[in-house]
Amino acid sequence: MNALLIKDLKFSYDKKNTIFSGLSFNVEEGEYVSLIGHNGSGKSTLAKLIIGLLEAKEGVIEVFGETLNEENVYSIRKNVGIIFQNPDNQFIGSTVEDDIAFGLENHLVPSNKMDEIILEYAAKVGMDEFLKNEPSNLSGGQKQRVAIAGVLAMKPRLIIMDESTSMLDPKGKKEIRDLILKLRKENPSLTILSITHDIEEAYLSNRVIVLNKGEVMFNSSPKEVFEHEEELLMMDLDIPFAHKLKKELERNGIKLSSSDEKEMVKELCQ
Repeated sequence: MNALLIKDLKFSYDKKNTIFSGLSFNVEEGEYVSLIGHNGSGKSTLAKLIIGLLEAKEGVIEVFGETLNEENVYSIRKNVGIIFQNPDNQFIGSTVEDDIAFGLENHLVPSNKMDEIILEYAAKVGMDEFLKNEPSNLSGGQKQRVAIAGVLAMKPRLIIMDESTSMLDPKGKKEIRDLILKLRKENPSLTILSITHDIEEAYLSNRVIVLNKGEVMFNSSPKEVFEHEEELLMMDLDIPFAHKLKKELERNGIKLSSSDEKEMVKELCQ
């Protein structure tokens, strides 16, 4: 089943400069898909279109088989959680506990059940010992983990990560990469669409979609997509270090087995 279907999507902010002129792709339920592209390729615009913050000129957006429109935008949002770029802009509560509770309160979760849910999802992201902490005392990676806990607590079927590691240091990025893999292992049906500049993260996903000037240039496994080194570099995109190392080893007559390659990717990209 498709968690997300984009078909013939057209959008422009000013009716002159077109962002999308017929964009189409799908994300299957349980997939972890990375969407990459240079600045201005339409990545963050797409996230806003999917959750109904922007309205498409033409085309179809389906979320779990339901076509997005004005009448059902709020019911569709119940299945979708979004984590934005700047963790400081996402905090609502004065403590970690209050912040996770905010979404639950909006979903009218009974107060006698709330504490258990907050503790469960704080523990899933490794923040259960920080529930009474103020956001200002947390690192960037910890703040994003709290944001993820708040989203998970509302039990979405699809999570959109909109450049959610771009403002983090390498340690924070690694924390979020590790957390994504942990969450997918615990819940294989969870669908993740990661809009990202983090090429190392993209290399860990099931599939990579490359946008260029609002169009899909590549849509395949990370291994196949990053074989197009010249084209990606021309689009100002980098190549994962694990892929560069693999190619260099091959040039020197060393071919890795499939299991060795997976282990190398796991070690270098995480």
